Amino acid sequence: MKVFAFDHACAGAAGATRPSAAQRFDGELMLRALCADLRRLPGVELVTLDEAAARPAGGAFDRCFTDCVLAADAVWPLAPVGSGVLERLSGEVLRHGRILLGSTPAAVRLAGSKRAACHALLGAGIPTVATFGQGDTLPATPGAWVVKPDDGAGCLDTRLFHDRGAAQLAAAAHAGRELVLQPFVAGRVGSLSLLCRDGMASVLACNEQRMAVHDNHFRFLGVTVNGLAGIAPRLEALGMAVAAALPGLWGYAGVDFILADSGPLVLDVNPRLTISYAGLHASTGINPAGAVLALLQPGMPISTPGRMPACIVDVPAFAPG
Repeated sequence: MKVFAFDHACAGAAGATRPSAAQRFDGELMLRALCADLRRLPGVELVTLDEAAARPAGGAFDRCFTDCVLAADAVWPLAPVGSGVLERLSGEVLRHGRILLGSTPAAVRLAGSKRAACHALLGAGIPTVATFGQGDTLPATPGAWVVKPDDGAGCLDTRLFHDRGAAQLAAAAHAGRELVLQPFVAGRVGSLSLLCRDGMASVLACNEQRMAVHDNHFRFLGVTVNGLAGIAPRLEALGMAVAAALPGLWGYAGVDFILADSGPLVLDVNPRLTISYAGLHASTGINPAGAVLALLQPGMPISTPGRMPACIVDVPAFAPG
Protein backbone atom coordinates (compact mmCIF):
# COMPACT_ATOMS: atom_id res chain seq x y z
CA MET A 1 0.00 0.00 0.00
CA LYS A 2 1.26 3.47 -0.90
CA VAL A 3 0.56 5.98 1.89
CA PHE A 4 0.86 9.74 1.34
CA ALA A 5 1.64 11.50 4.65
CA PHE A 6 2.19 15.25 4.91
CA ASP A 7 1.91 18.19 7.29
CA HIS A 8 0.16 21.31 6.04
CA ALA A 9 2.15 23.72 8.25
CA CYS A 10 5.47 22.38 6.99
CA ALA A 11 4.39 22.49 3.34
CA GLY A 12 4.06 26.28 3.15
CA ALA A 13 0.68 26.03 1.41
CA ALA A 14 -0.21 29.14 -0.57
CA GLY A 15 -2.97 31.21 0.93
CA ALA A 16 -2.64 29.65 4.39
CA THR A 17 -2.01 31.78 7.45
CA ARG A 18 1.71 31.73 8.06
CA PRO A 19 2.32 29.21 10.86
CA SER A 20 4.40 30.26 13.83
CA ALA A 21 7.77 28.69 14.61
CA ALA A 22 6.09 26.64 17.35
CA GLN A 23 3.44 25.36 14.93
CA ARG A 24 6.10 24.39 12.39
CA PHE A 25 8.06 22.60 15.10
CA ASP A 26 4.95 20.69 16.18
CA GLY A 27 4.11 19.75 12.60
CA GLU A 28 7.63 18.56 11.83
CA LEU A 29 7.78 16.56 15.07
CA MET A 30 4.52 14.74 14.39
CA LEU A 31 5.34 14.15 10.72
CA ARG A 32 8.78 12.72 11.52
CA ALA A 33 7.28 10.33 14.06
CA LEU A 34 4.51 9.28 11.68
CA CYS A 35 6.85 8.72 8.72
CA ALA A 36 9.25 6.72 10.92
CA ASP A 37 6.38 4.46 12.00
CA LEU A 38 5.09 4.03 8.45
CA ARG A 39 8.57 3.12 7.16
CA ARG A 40 8.76 0.31 9.72
CA LEU A 41 5.64 -1.38 8.34
CA PRO A 42 6.09 -4.18 5.80
CA GLY A 43 4.16 -3.66 2.60
CA VAL A 44 3.87 0.12 3.09
CA GLU A 45 5.49 2.53 0.65
CA LEU A 46 5.66 6.10 1.90
CA VAL A 47 4.82 9.01 -0.41
CA THR A 48 5.86 12.47 0.83
CA LEU A 49 5.28 16.01 -0.34
CA ASP A 50 8.18 17.74 -2.08
CA GLU A 51 8.44 20.86 0.07
CA ALA A 52 10.59 22.69 -2.45
CA ALA A 53 7.85 22.36 -5.05
CA ALA A 54 5.09 23.27 -2.60
CA ARG A 55 6.42 26.57 -1.34
CA PRO A 56 6.04 28.86 -4.38
CA ALA A 57 2.94 31.05 -4.44
CA GLY A 58 -0.04 30.34 -6.62
CA GLY A 59 -1.52 26.88 -6.91
CA ALA A 60 1.73 24.98 -6.37
CA PHE A 61 0.65 23.36 -3.09
CA ASP A 62 -2.69 22.27 -4.49
CA ARG A 63 -1.02 20.78 -7.59
CA CYS A 64 1.59 18.89 -5.55
CA PHE A 65 -1.05 17.75 -3.08
CA THR A 66 -3.28 16.40 -5.84
CA ASP A 67 -0.36 14.67 -7.58
CA CYS A 68 0.65 12.95 -4.35
CA VAL A 69 -2.93 11.94 -3.54
CA LEU A 70 -3.29 10.36 -6.99
CA ALA A 71 0.05 8.56 -6.57
CA ALA A 72 -1.09 6.94 -3.31
CA ASP A 73 -3.63 4.37 -2.20
CA ALA A 74 -4.26 6.09 1.14
CA VAL A 75 -3.65 9.57 2.58
CA TRP A 76 -2.81 10.57 6.15
CA PRO A 77 -3.25 14.36 6.40
CA LEU A 78 -1.73 16.43 9.19
CA ALA A 79 -3.39 19.83 9.03
CA PRO A 80 -5.01 22.41 11.31
CA VAL A 81 -8.69 22.03 12.02
CA GLY A 82 -9.09 25.82 12.05
CA SER A 83 -10.45 27.64 8.98
CA GLY A 84 -11.72 24.33 7.63
CA VAL A 85 -8.27 23.27 6.35
CA LEU A 86 -8.34 19.64 7.50
CA GLU A 87 -12.00 19.26 6.51
CA ARG A 88 -11.27 20.53 2.99
CA LEU A 89 -8.19 18.36 2.47
CA SER A 90 -9.98 15.29 3.84
CA GLY A 91 -12.83 15.92 1.43
CA GLU A 92 -10.38 16.16 -1.46
CA VAL A 93 -8.89 12.79 -0.56
CA LEU A 94 -12.32 11.18 -0.66
CA ARG A 95 -13.26 13.02 -3.86
CA HIS A 96 -10.26 11.43 -5.58
CA GLY A 97 -11.36 8.00 -4.41
CA ARG A 98 -8.47 7.40 -2.02
CA ILE A 99 -8.54 5.90 1.47
CA LEU A 100 -8.65 8.61 4.14
CA LEU A 101 -6.58 7.63 7.17
CA GLY A 102 -8.43 10.04 9.40
CA SER A 103 -11.82 11.20 10.58
CA THR A 104 -14.65 12.03 8.20
CA PRO A 105 -14.96 15.65 7.05
CA ALA A 106 -18.24 15.94 8.98
CA ALA A 107 -16.58 14.78 12.21
CA VAL A 108 -13.68 17.16 11.62
CA ARG A 109 -16.12 20.04 11.15
CA LEU A 110 -18.02 19.19 14.34
CA ALA A 111 -14.94 18.64 16.49
CA GLY A 112 -13.32 21.74 14.99
CA SER A 113 -15.92 23.99 16.63
CA LYS A 114 -15.45 24.04 20.39
CA ARG A 115 -18.98 25.29 20.87
CA ALA A 116 -20.59 22.68 18.58
CA ALA A 117 -18.48 19.89 20.07
CA CYS A 118 -19.44 20.97 23.59
CA HIS A 119 -23.14 20.85 22.70
CA ALA A 120 -22.77 17.41 21.09
CA LEU A 121 -20.89 15.99 24.07
CA LEU A 122 -23.25 17.49 26.66
CA GLY A 123 -26.17 16.13 24.64
CA ALA A 124 -24.62 12.68 24.99
CA GLY A 125 -24.29 13.12 28.75
CA ILE A 126 -20.51 13.57 28.71
CA PRO A 127 -19.09 15.95 31.36
CA THR A 128 -17.64 18.87 29.43
CA VAL A 129 -16.27 22.31 30.24
CA ALA A 130 -19.11 24.80 29.66
CA THR A 131 -18.54 26.74 26.42
CA PHE A 132 -20.32 29.95 25.42
CA GLY A 133 -20.43 32.12 22.33
CA GLN A 134 -19.89 35.88 22.34
CA GLY A 135 -23.62 36.56 22.17
CA ASP A 136 -24.60 34.12 24.91
CA THR A 137 -25.65 35.13 28.39
CA LEU A 138 -22.90 33.99 30.71
CA PRO A 139 -23.65 32.51 34.12
CA ALA A 140 -22.59 34.56 37.11
CA THR A 141 -19.76 32.17 37.83
CA PRO A 142 -17.18 33.72 40.16
CA GLY A 143 -13.52 33.42 39.32
CA ALA A 144 -11.43 33.50 36.17
CA TRP A 145 -12.62 32.98 32.60
CA VAL A 146 -10.89 31.82 29.42
CA VAL A 147 -11.28 33.30 25.93
CA LYS A 148 -10.16 31.34 22.87
CA PRO A 149 -10.97 30.92 19.15
CA ASP A 150 -13.90 28.61 18.47
CA ASP A 151 -11.78 26.69 15.95
CA GLY A 152 -8.41 27.12 17.62
CA ALA A 153 -5.94 24.33 18.35
CA GLY A 154 -4.39 23.72 21.74
CA CYS A 155 -3.32 26.93 23.46
CA LEU A 156 -3.29 29.02 20.29
CA ASP A 157 -4.60 32.52 21.16
CA THR A 158 -6.03 31.21 24.45
CA ARG A 159 -6.12 33.86 27.17
CA LEU A 160 -6.98 33.95 30.87
CA PHE A 161 -8.92 36.82 32.51
CA HIS A 162 -9.54 37.43 36.17
CA ASP A 163 -13.33 37.58 35.90
CA ARG A 164 -16.32 37.29 33.57
CA GLY A 165 -16.49 41.02 32.82
CA ALA A 166 -12.86 41.22 31.69
CA ALA A 167 -13.35 38.20 29.47
CA GLN A 168 -16.46 39.71 27.88
CA LEU A 169 -14.63 42.97 27.18
CA ALA A 170 -11.75 41.11 25.57
CA ALA A 171 -14.10 39.09 23.39
CA ALA A 172 -16.03 42.21 22.38
CA ALA A 173 -12.79 43.86 21.27
CA HIS A 174 -12.40 41.09 18.69
CA ALA A 175 -15.92 41.11 17.31
CA GLY A 176 -14.67 40.05 13.88
CA ARG A 177 -13.43 36.71 15.21
CA GLU A 178 -15.54 33.81 16.37
CA LEU A 179 -14.48 33.32 19.97
CA VAL A 180 -15.75 31.22 22.83
CA LEU A 181 -15.70 31.89 26.55
CA GLN A 182 -15.28 29.24 29.25
CA PRO A 183 -15.13 29.42 33.03
CA PHE A 184 -11.64 28.55 34.18
CA VAL A 185 -11.55 25.08 35.76
CA ALA A 186 -8.68 24.26 38.08
CA GLY A 187 -7.11 20.83 37.89
CA ARG A 188 -4.49 18.68 36.19
CA VAL A 189 -4.70 18.86 32.41
CA GLY A 190 -4.47 15.62 30.49
CA SER A 191 -5.29 14.02 27.18
CA LEU A 192 -6.33 10.66 25.81
CA SER A 193 -4.72 9.20 22.72
CA LEU A 194 -7.52 7.18 21.15
CA LEU A 195 -7.82 4.65 18.37
CA CYS A 196 -11.32 5.08 16.93
CA ARG A 197 -13.57 3.25 14.50
CA ASP A 198 -17.35 3.14 13.98
CA GLY A 199 -18.23 4.86 17.24
CA MET A 200 -15.87 2.72 19.32
CA ALA A 201 -12.49 3.54 20.81
CA SER A 202 -9.51 2.14 22.65
CA VAL A 203 -7.24 4.24 24.87
CA LEU A 204 -3.67 4.02 23.58
CA ALA A 205 -2.31 6.40 26.20
CA CYS A 206 -3.39 8.65 29.04
CA ASN A 207 -1.12 11.68 28.99
CA GLU A 208 -0.36 14.61 31.28
CA GLN A 209 -0.01 18.00 29.61
CA ARG A 210 2.32 20.68 30.93
CA MET A 211 0.98 24.22 30.76
CA ALA A 212 2.02 27.71 31.81
CA VAL A 213 0.43 31.17 31.72
CA HIS A 214 2.57 34.09 30.56
CA ASP A 215 1.15 37.61 30.08
CA ASN A 216 -2.35 36.07 30.46
CA HIS A 217 -1.68 33.71 27.49
CA PHE A 218 -1.70 29.94 27.99
CA ARG A 219 1.45 28.20 26.78
CA PHE A 220 1.76 24.51 25.99
CA LEU A 221 5.12 23.25 27.28
CA GLY A 222 4.81 19.63 26.25
CA VAL A 223 3.30 16.35 27.29
CA THR A 224 4.27 13.30 29.29
CA VAL A 225 2.88 10.42 27.27
CA ASN A 226 1.24 7.96 29.67
CA GLY A 227 2.07 10.31 32.53
CA LEU A 228 -1.44 9.52 33.82
CA ALA A 229 -1.36 5.82 32.98
CA GLY A 230 -2.41 4.98 36.53
CA ILE A 231 -5.89 6.41 35.95
CA ALA A 232 -6.28 5.19 32.35
CA PRO A 233 -8.78 2.45 33.31
CA ARG A 234 -11.05 5.11 34.85
CA LEU A 235 -10.95 7.13 31.63
CA GLU A 236 -11.57 4.26 29.19
CA ALA A 237 -15.33 4.88 29.50
CA LEU A 238 -14.82 8.58 28.74
CA GLY A 239 -12.93 7.78 25.53
CA MET A 240 -15.61 5.31 24.48
CA ALA A 241 -18.36 7.86 25.17
CA VAL A 242 -16.64 10.56 23.08
CA ALA A 243 -16.21 8.13 20.16
CA ALA A 244 -19.88 7.14 20.39
CA ALA A 245 -20.98 10.79 20.45
CA LEU A 246 -18.81 11.59 17.41
CA PRO A 247 -18.98 8.34 15.40
CA GLY A 248 -17.16 9.89 12.44
CA LEU A 249 -13.91 9.85 14.42
CA TRP A 250 -11.61 7.33 12.77
CA GLY A 251 -8.03 6.32 13.40
CA TYR A 252 -6.04 8.46 15.82
CA ALA A 253 -7.89 11.11 17.81
CA GLY A 254 -7.06 13.08 20.94
CA VAL A 255 -9.32 14.16 23.77
CA ASP A 256 -8.11 16.91 26.12
CA PHE A 257 -9.58 16.93 29.62
CA ILE A 258 -9.24 18.54 33.04
CA LEU A 259 -9.20 16.46 36.21
CA ALA A 260 -11.51 18.71 38.22
CA ASP A 261 -12.70 18.07 41.77
CA SER A 262 -15.96 16.75 40.31
CA GLY A 263 -14.16 14.37 37.96
CA PRO A 264 -12.77 14.58 34.41
CA LEU A 265 -14.24 17.26 32.14
CA VAL A 266 -13.67 17.15 28.38
CA LEU A 267 -12.00 20.31 27.14
CA ASP A 268 -11.39 19.59 23.46
CA VAL A 269 -11.61 16.84 20.84
CA ASN A 270 -8.83 16.66 18.24
CA PRO A 271 -9.77 14.64 15.12
CA ARG A 272 -6.13 14.34 14.04
CA LEU A 273 -2.65 13.58 15.32
CA THR A 274 -1.54 15.39 18.46
CA ILE A 275 1.91 15.98 19.94
CA SER A 276 1.43 12.90 22.11
CA TYR A 277 1.80 10.74 18.99
CA ALA A 278 5.54 11.49 18.98
CA GLY A 279 5.99 9.48 22.18
CA LEU A 280 3.42 6.74 21.65
CA HIS A 281 5.67 4.12 20.05
CA ALA A 282 8.30 4.44 22.78
CA SER A 283 5.72 4.36 25.57
CA THR A 284 3.39 1.59 24.40
CA GLY A 285 5.74 -0.66 22.45
CA ILE A 286 3.28 -0.84 19.55
CA ASN A 287 3.51 0.91 16.20
CA PRO A 288 0.56 3.32 16.31
CA ALA A 289 0.58 3.83 12.54
CA GLY A 290 0.31 0.07 12.11
CA ALA A 291 -2.57 0.01 14.59
CA VAL A 292 -4.40 2.64 12.51
CA LEU A 293 -3.84 0.76 9.24
CA ALA A 294 -5.13 -2.41 10.90
CA LEU A 295 -8.49 -0.67 11.32
CA LEU A 296 -8.97 -1.03 7.55
CA GLN A 297 -9.35 -4.79 7.98
CA PRO A 298 -12.98 -5.76 8.71
CA GLY A 299 -13.37 -7.53 12.00
CA MET A 300 -9.86 -6.67 13.18
CA PRO A 301 -10.08 -5.83 16.91
CA ILE A 302 -8.88 -2.41 17.97
CA SER A 303 -5.32 -2.65 19.31
CA THR A 304 -4.53 -2.14 22.96
CA PRO A 305 -1.09 -1.06 24.18
CA GLY A 306 1.38 -3.19 26.05
CA ARG A 307 3.89 -1.55 28.36
CA MET A 308 3.24 2.01 29.49
CA PRO A 309 6.41 3.78 30.67
CA ALA A 310 6.12 7.55 30.60
CA CYS A 311 7.72 9.33 27.64
CA ILE A 312 8.34 13.09 27.77
CA VAL A 313 7.81 15.22 24.66
CA ASP A 314 8.88 18.88 24.95
CA VAL A 315 7.96 21.74 22.62
CA PRO A 316 9.40 25.30 22.28
CA ALA A 317 6.50 27.16 23.90
CA PHE A 318 8.24 30.54 23.79
CA ALA A 319 9.89 30.29 20.38
CA PRO A 320 9.81 33.53 18.36
CA GLY A 321 7.41 33.60 15.43
